[in-house]
Amino acid sequence: MLDTGNVFVFDCNEPEIYAEAHVPGAVLIVYDEVNGTNLPKDHGATLVFYCYSPECPAGTNASKTALQLGFTHVYSMLAGITGWQDAKLRTEP
Repeated sequence: MLDTGNVFVFDCNEPEIYAEAHVPGAVLIVYDEVNGTNLPKDHGATLVFYCYSPECPAGTNASKTALQLGFTHVYSMLAGITGWQDAKLRTEP
């Protein structure tokens, strides 16, 4: 999905966790500060939110806000960055 173009990935972790490892190209965002100014202008863009692990609700909460703002292609990566790493997928420091 990352290679398709119009995909924006948002990391809802603390800055220290983001600095340690994040999905390539992910942008750090505070989950409860998601609004129309810090998301793409294109409401048809694909947005993916995640946080640390399945127990962390931040990514899911951010994705719900994006849906309420009118975005139509919104995903929450429930496994978080720990699931991404467990799958042996590439991260950026």
